[in-house]
Amino acid sequence: MTQYFERAEEIRHLSDEQIEEIYKRYLEGEKTSQLMAQFQIPSTVRSLLKVLPPIVSTDLTCPYCELPMWMRRYARGTPLSLRSAFKCVRCEHQHSVPGANGRHAACNCTECFKVRQQQLAARAARDRLELQARYGAQLPAVPYANLGFVQKLTLLALLDDGYGANVEWIAPLNAPSREELLALTFEAREELLKDLHEAGVLAVSTESDINAFDRSEGCSIREYSAVRWLPNVTLDGAARSNRENLYLALYQELSGSVKAAWKSEIYSLVFSLAREESLQYIRVLASEVDFAFTAEARADEVVGQLLQDFSVSQLYYFARLAVRNAAHFYATGNSKGRSHASNTIPRNMLGTAQDALVRNWRKNGHRDARVPQTALQRLLYDVVLKDSGAGFSKSPGMYWRDELVPQFFSAVAFDSDLLGNLRLFCRECDSSNIDASMDKQILQTMCYDCATVSKFRAFEELPD
Repeated sequence: MTQYFERAEEIRHLSDEQIEEIYKRYLEGEKTSQLMAQFQIPSTVRSLLKVLPPIVSTDLTCPYCELPMWMRRYARGTPLSLRSAFKCVRCEHQHSVPGANGRHAACNCTECFKVRQQQLAARAARDRLELQARYGAQLPAVPYANLGFVQKLTLLALLDDGYGANVEWIAPLNAPSREELLALTFEAREELLKDLHEAGVLAVSTESDINAFDRSEGCSIREYSAVRWLPNVTLDGAARSNRENLYLALYQELSGSVKAAWKSEIYSLVFSLAREESLQYIRVLASEVDFAFTAEARADEVVGQLLQDFSVSQLYYFARLAVRNAAHFYATGNSKGRSHASNTIPRNMLGTAQDALVRNWRKNGHRDARVPQTALQRLLYDVVLKDSGAGFSKSPGMYWRDELVPQFFSAVAFDSDLLGNLRLFCRECDSSNIDASMDKQILQTMCYDCATVSKFRAFEELPD
């Protein structure tokens, strides 16, 4: 002990065994005045603990210096969590015992820091090898002609990531270089990326952030929005296209004439984007008054109904009135709680809209920065349909019936001569503006005027 710490003058007459006995009896509760008198420690010493030398462990050794570890003597009654850690007599290394949760406090000495960095580097190398093993093989490129309209539009939005032709990969959706959201909700963004990945259109770049993957599940994707992608599309039927040529091909096609084959997907996208924006605005307004909006399913149904006759802008107005009425309903104590008051929002919106239809009045709302225009909205209305702002200011139902169908799809006919001679009508609204598809037993129709999907089953299945 004395070879590492100089002993105080007042206790130099004591042996190591006597010092340990004094400390043991002190911890057991004996008075310090009695101990000092018995072991002839001068009364001028005001603190017994301060003159006792540190504790030098006989069991612990510094892994770097191979020298003993020491700690300051703690006062009796000091809990384990507040006691000093053992330290090396030479370097800064510390040793700590596990806490109540079984965890060791990390040592911040230089050598331990180096060890941790080496461990992190080794783990990162292992993770990167796992990522390479799972996603490193190049998949067959998907022919450009096989892409659907929404897939092309989504891919064009992804390529607009702020990097241009400088790189061949596509930046993650959460990259700082991106200036707009792909879709309003996290779930919608993840679903769009998942669809492209599962279709083989997007391949995982092995340079992606490792935190985007679940390493306990063999590097399966944990968060699609954090993955760096590689476009996996071929324009010539052979080699994977570089991103610049792919971007030009996408933009040239989508900014050209609207194709009849896109009809069904454009119809669905026009309504889904409007529905998503309207619902997100309701959520924003509800959070302003501290409502947890729980009537999502009913709101989705009501919004889908209202979009046949009203624009998103007009739904903004209905939503503001409905949330204001719900907040008043709660504040007056007439509701059964916040959840009850919040659940009245869809019904209030529907009631106001029905009154607007009967009285033939319209009031518009303004865009809210908290519900920004998404990349898909901008590309659909600015690039494809060339009608900027229509997604907010025009009713999707009326816009489809009165503008899009006459402008782009009025001459669309069925591919089959047999079906072309048939006259099919919607069972709900009698409109002939429908699409039909069929297999051996089921004929399915989708009405573009009222959005009704009908299925008709054959009585008897004929043999092949």
